[in-house]
Order: sequence, then structure tokens, then C-alpha cells
Amino acid sequence: MRTGLVDDRRFAEARAERLADRGAGDALIRHDLVRAGVDADLVEHALMALESERERAARIVARRGVGAKTARYLAGKGFSEDVVHAAVARPGDETLG
Repeated sequence: MRTGLVDDRRFAEARAERLADRGAGDALIRHDLVRAGVDADLVEHALMALESERERAARIVARRGVGAKTARYLAGKGFSEDVVHAAVARPGDETLG
């Protein structure tokens, strides 16, 4: 269990940022912080301080390319289904394969 509100906030923000920089989505970051004993309000605060999940996913797609393989990668990294679909869907494509 973490101690001290200021230390917990710094820890949560720093950990969330490190995970986001490594390509993690919000669900993975949330899980990691909760597992570390961070209070739910501080977890949400840390997530709100990050670049949006959509922007992070778009950067990964730009690097890896559009397609089912990238969709699976994003899902495995904790990105929401809506974000994954928006990031990798081609115009007129209703399935991700």
C-alpha cells in the first residue's frame, strides 16, 4: 500500500506516463496502478493527465500499420475496443478480421 497523498499522486502520474510511453492503453495502466495499491481517484487523475488513448493508439498505428495484427496488438496492450476499431478501421471496413 502506498502512503501519502502527494507521493501517491506523483507515483501514479509517473508510472502512468512510463507505461503510456511504452505503448500501454488505459485499461493496462489502470490495472497496473490498482495492483500497486493506488487509490481509484488518483488512478483516474493520472489517466486524465495523459495524452488521450486515441492519440497514443494513432501513433502506434502510424508506426506498425493498419490491420488486424495491429488491432490485436493494441487490444493486448489494454486499449479499449472503440479506440482499437477507430485507430485501425479502414473506410468501409466493418470487421477487423
